[in-house]
Amino acid sequence: MIHPSLAEAKARSGYIQIPTTSCDRVRAAFNCLVRLWASLQVSYYGGRYSIERVLALDKYTRTTSLLRVFVVCVGTPMPMVALVTLQELLPLQEPEAGWRRNYGFWCRVFMLGVIVSHTYLIQGKYMVDGFAPSSWQLVVFVLGISGTYTGIGMIVAANLLFPIPFFYITMTPAFYVPLLILLYCTLGKSRKLTKYVCFIATQKMMGMLYPIYQLLFHRASTTDFVLPVILLLPVVKLVVKNVVLYFTHHLEDLTPEAVIFTVDFYNALYLATCMESASTLHAMLIFIVTDFAQTATVLLGMHRRTATISQRLLEATGALESESVLSALSSLCQRPSTFQSQNRGGVHVRSCFRHSLDRQDLQLLCRLERLPGNSSDDPTRIYLWSSARSAISETRKLTSLRLTSISSSFSRLASSRRLAAIQPMTKSTAAPKRRQDDPIPTDVFKHSNILRETLGVLYTAECLVLMAYVEAFIPLFYCTYMLYMVQLPNAEYHTELRNVNRQNVAYTTRVVFLFGLLQVASFVLLVLLVRRNCGIQIWYNLAFVLETQMALVQGKLMVWMLVTLACRVVHFGKRTTRLCVAV
Repeated sequence: MIHPSLAEAKARSGYIQIPTTSCDRVRAAFNCLVRLWASLQVSYYGGRYSIERVLALDKYTRTTSLLRVFVVCVGTPMPMVALVTLQELLPLQEPEAGWRRNYGFWCRVFMLGVIVSHTYLIQGKYMVDGFAPSSWQLVVFVLGISGTYTGIGMIVAANLLFPIPFFYITMTPAFYVPLLILLYCTLGKSRKLTKYVCFIATQKMMGMLYPIYQLLFHRASTTDFVLPVILLLPVVKLVVKNVVLYFTHHLEDLTPEAVIFTVDFYNALYLATCMESASTLHAMLIFIVTDFAQTATVLLGMHRRTATISQRLLEATGALESESVLSALSSLCQRPSTFQSQNRGGVHVRSCFRHSLDRQDLQLLCRLERLPGNSSDDPTRIYLWSSARSAISETRKLTSLRLTSISSSFSRLASSRRLAAIQPMTKSTAAPKRRQDDPIPTDVFKHSNILRETLGVLYTAECLVLMAYVEAFIPLFYCTYMLYMVQLPNAEYHTELRNVNRQNVAYTTRVVFLFGLLQVASFVLLVLLVRRNCGIQIWYNLAFVLETQMALVQGKLMVWMLVTLACRVVHFGKRTTRLCVAV
């Protein structure tokens, strides 16, 4: 006679363990925080691809050569590098010489105004309906905003003082008031325009928040508070990414680029800056270990999400095993009966971004749009804060369930032990009873969500490859920038180059360089993981984003590099402060 163990009886009876000790309560609180942290991850829960974007990516993968992909990935940062280099060749003058003689500084201010205003207006063309200025109108708008900004700065410097203390904060109205007047006079008040203005304000907030964090890090780098300050950086990044997502979620296909090249790019730049300026080996090691833990978590999460999706998609579509996830998904969309059997809640046929498609793909989209059951919801349904609330609500619900079902659980446990004592174990009694919310083990139900899952995986893959690309490029570029800058006369005015010269620059940047090599290794691991689990050459996804959204990517690269690096000169603030200010 076979008797079930106590653990098995507890499992069959639905027994739920209630945390009774302090250790259990800490573990339960930790699990709650983990679920909350996971629910706020933009890469995994921020959205999913549209059908139009899937077809566009499939076409790009089939028709683009590997050489072109390499040129796009390597050449994308080059215009930004050229802009920063040319600006540094323009000589700066001593601030004590007065505002009239500092023509180099005012040229920087005007150039910065041109790049920032042009980038914001280009973003507006994608984010706000009805805003489509011609090339001449764009030139007039950009020159008008930049000229007004520079002119007001000169007036303040002439009548008050020069350098203007904390130029980034004090001169904010001179730039943003003309910009907002232009937008509201041109477009009128609308919901999308308001979200776009909030998106601009978020970018402005980042330009103030990260320098403050850098100041905090410098203060704590030689104290016992260095660990919590370093751990604060991922939290800051997570919060800002969700804020950016909230104001861009109506542009689902453009969200990865908007979030990664706004938040992750800026975060990686300041991470490299803090590592370079860290005065202790202890702080550097904490940075490296923290980043390694985040990278391992990302790779593990991607592996768990994609381990079986390829096989399940092939089973659902009947495609060949040699086909990739992208090809199999395209085949699914081309079969109306299979496509119609899918759960299409939250799946959008058309993209918010116009892609270049073949005629047959356009005809396919028209046919799919006419099928009943397509999602007609506005893409603004993606609201990540609701995911966080859901995680908290679920935790509360589970806790309530533990408290209300304890007596019945013990009763079922005692009953099952009495039955097991007089009856042999059989297959029917050994199997736990399926609850109402358990998935129905049928092939139809198992594959009905494969479309939504695969679209979410493609969205996640795009987020992760953009993130890996940015985090691998920034440290290596920053090392090159430091080696280049110390050779120029303007180096004496750069606050980040204080105590750095031609003799010690190689030693100063060695840790950042090694950190960049680790990021390159992480990028390679991501490429291999996605290739193994999904059969996708993910560098095509990277080149697809960089090429099709070139105007948006280039603008953000130039803006953040100018704000963070080229404007870290004493002319933008006080020479005695460690808080670098910029526009």
